[in-house]
Amino acid sequence: MSQPECRPEQAVARRKDGTFKKGRSGNPGGRPGHINALRAKLATGSEEVAGVVLDAARNGDMQACRLILERMVPAIKPVSEPIQFDFSGSTPTDQARSIMAAIAAGDIPPDQGRALIEALASVAKIAELDELSRRLEALEAKA
Repeated sequence: MSQPECRPEQAVARRKDGTFKKGRSGNPGGRPGHINALRAKLATGSEEVAGVVLDAARNGDMQACRLILERMVPAIKPVSEPIQFDFSGSTPTDQARSIMAAIAAGDIPPDQGRALIEALASVAKIAELDELSRRLEALEAKA
């Protein structure tokens, strides 16, 4: 990746890798005024624009129909059905093995099994952080 070009007044605000120093904006002047003016213009005529788009959709303009549907009807999100399987094991490794066995047996779909193993890994990481925190506190108490 190449370094972005910077104007002389911005050179001080950037690090050697081209990123901005902490607390420095890449846009110190803020949003340009013409953008706000354009938004205000669009807001005043929004009802007429919506009417034009609706009329076009009624007359068979498929792009207008698509625009309306994209804005009015939210996209359908996939939802997984609840699953049941024999989840055994006292350690995260044993629990991951039982999930893998359920996937291999066809009791749960692979994508749900992967999500379960990822969740199990997250819980294990949290438990590890808790254990490290307890150990650190114990060491600090002894010192």
